[in-house]
Amino acid sequence: MPSSSSALRAPARRTGLWIAALVVTGVLFLVVYEYFVRTESGQFLDNVMRMTADHFDHPLPYLNPQNRWIGVFIMAPPAMLFAGIVLAGRKYLAGIIAVGTVLASNISTQVLKYGMLDRPDLTDNPTYWINNSLPSGHATMAASIVVAVFLVASPKARPAIGVLGALWGGGWGAYLFIEAWHRPSDMIAAYLVVAAWGLVGGWLIFRAAPRDNTVIADAEPEVAAAAGVSWFLGIVLTLSGGLCLVFAGGWAGLERSVTEPTLWAWAAGTLLSFGPAMLTAAVGINFFSAETGRRMRGADVPPLQGTRVVYQIPPELRPLYDRV
Repeated sequence: MPSSSSALRAPARRTGLWIAALVVTGVLFLVVYEYFVRTESGQFLDNVMRMTADHFDHPLPYLNPQNRWIGVFIMAPPAMLFAGIVLAGRKYLAGIIAVGTVLASNISTQVLKYGMLDRPDLTDNPTYWINNSLPSGHATMAASIVVAVFLVASPKARPAIGVLGALWGGGWGAYLFIEAWHRPSDMIAAYLVVAAWGLVGGWLIFRAAPRDNTVIADAEPEVAAAAGVSWFLGIVLTLSGGLCLVFAGGWAGLERSVTEPTLWAWAAGTLLSFGPAMLTAAVGINFFSAETGRRMRGADVPPLQGTRVVYQIPPELRPLYDRV
């Protein structure tokens, strides 16, 4: 029988599942880009919502696009929490990998936006809208730093941090929309870029630090509540955004909104810039929880795939074993 040092399951043992999740994330990114950037109807929907953001005021402080400190405001609070977790838990390798995901996410966004993706003018865009803006750089900053915190957190704290991180990232996405900096699709694309690199970083951290990402099988962290909140908010906010487009009068109403902006389209853009962040967090909370390692109480950390498991022969069976 296995010794007490054996475990039920190693973290991130199903590499194929991580690859599949990465492929799905990439496909979703392409769908968002191809529809909202490269089709007339997609551009129209995005533009109508952004026009309302230009038209309507909001009670939050004005964001000056020339203010370089905005990136600091976005990243500093989660970054301090990140540093505290890494230093307190001595999770230096995990911290390095998580920082790598932040850098990779933000570099990828800039390369995609300015070097790879184009935005054809299909709907007579204003001249200052012609340049490609997908994915949003600032939304990538907000999402990537909270994903870094999520990655280095303990399995027990990870679900709650996933919810709070999505509120932070999605909140900034909605803020950027009402400031008319970006279209909703720009934020959604940013969340997907970060999710892709979060999967890469998560797999590496799970494999490099199995002890920190393994839980006792009969005392697993509570995940249902946090995941439920994320799913609920994500579904409600996203569906409400879609309903707002219907309440705006459907397609005909949106066409009228070009000259007579409606708050329904403004609300739709705000909700659609926020809701997908919560949906992404919900998937991440469930996925990372499912891939967290499991061990018996008092057992050692699980071996990684390919590591030999040592079996102990009970003393009373040793003579029989030697005879064989």
